[in-house]
Amino acid sequence: MIPQCTYSPETRNRPRCPSLPVEQNQIRCGLLSEIQSTIRTEPFGDHYSLIPGKELGRGKFAVVKKYMKRSTGKEYAAKFMRKRRKGQDCRMEIIHEIAVLELARFSPRVIDLHEVYETATEMILVLEYAAGGEIFNQCVADRDEAFKEEEVKRLMRQILEGVAFLHKNNVVHLDLKPQNILLTSASPVGDIKIVDFGLSRIVSSNEELREIMGTPEYVAPEILNYEPISTATDMWSIGVLAYVMLTGTSPFLGDDKQETFLNISQINISYTQEEFEGIDKSAIDFMKMLLIKEPEARATAEQCRQHLWLQQLHEDTAEALSSCEGSSEEGSPLSPAGEAAAQSQVAEELIVMAAYTLGQCRQSEKESMTPDQKAISKRFKFEEPFSTLQEIPGDFIY
Repeated sequence: MIPQCTYSPETRNRPRCPSLPVEQNQIRCGLLSEIQSTIRTEPFGDHYSLIPGKELGRGKFAVVKKYMKRSTGKEYAAKFMRKRRKGQDCRMEIIHEIAVLELARFSPRVIDLHEVYETATEMILVLEYAAGGEIFNQCVADRDEAFKEEEVKRLMRQILEGVAFLHKNNVVHLDLKPQNILLTSASPVGDIKIVDFGLSRIVSSNEELREIMGTPEYVAPEILNYEPISTATDMWSIGVLAYVMLTGTSPFLGDDKQETFLNISQINISYTQEEFEGIDKSAIDFMKMLLIKEPEARATAEQCRQHLWLQQLHEDTAEALSSCEGSSEEGSPLSPAGEAAAQSQVAEELIVMAAYTLGQCRQSEKESMTPDQKAISKRFKFEEPFSTLQEIPGDFIY
């Protein structure tokens, strides 16, 4: 999603990033200002044909559609982004997103930017098409179609590979969630591609960056407390992401936004045996070293890649994936009955709720359960990122 340019009355008086001279292509508040891509101005339709069908995504200021390049027949995802929002020129925010994609072009785990077009009212980012869609689809799938633990481990290694690359280049994504992790193919489950850098920022050891942005269920405590953002902010989101992928439930989700934020601030999270039955105990240790209130205490992306939970998969190839599914922590294979039991412990079918945005959220459907049960069995809402700079209803955008 793209941050809105305007500031709310509350944030105009808040201390923000100091005014800095342009240095290393960086402007204030962690935005990049220069790109290498040639911005083409000829008619987009002269080179690309729309592929009929459902839009890939839509928001208040952007829409993503599937196109074919006429000269090659190759499919792409074209992201159309309005340059003016609520009367403000937001072209520079789009330039920043392009610059981050350029910076990450050497990472196979980040969506590839192919071309950039510009019209009088829009900029068009021609992006790699990920045919498998969002991993969110598997997170809310029926038991038989949801991720198995071995698949989660493989995909998590790839996510960490991409995030480690970004962090080495001082980029924080700030909106890591299942809707922003795509798959190159759905069946068999392909490789991951990280998308949507509209909220991303450049962090520096010399200057503090403070922003209120992210998606409620995935934001770190320091975001809510208006404390400095760092690469550790992304690592909190990865901990939440791992929980969601393994259990199909959202660990901090409350009945409304305020309860969700309270759960995050107080680290109200359940690691019950019921929730993680059939899942390796080292997976819980992996999440516990990320879902820590103090950012400096969280594991880095590189440290996570070396964690015991993920090392089991390190020597396996994609072709050998099925042979190692269902192995125990000691490495001994499960019986066919044991393997079936492990696979059956995927999260219950989830209810995807209506989106809510900053300042207005809809309550989830009330369930007839005790408070203890409710703490264990949380259901998803399909949420939009929020920001003091942003108010964007709608669906996922690349």
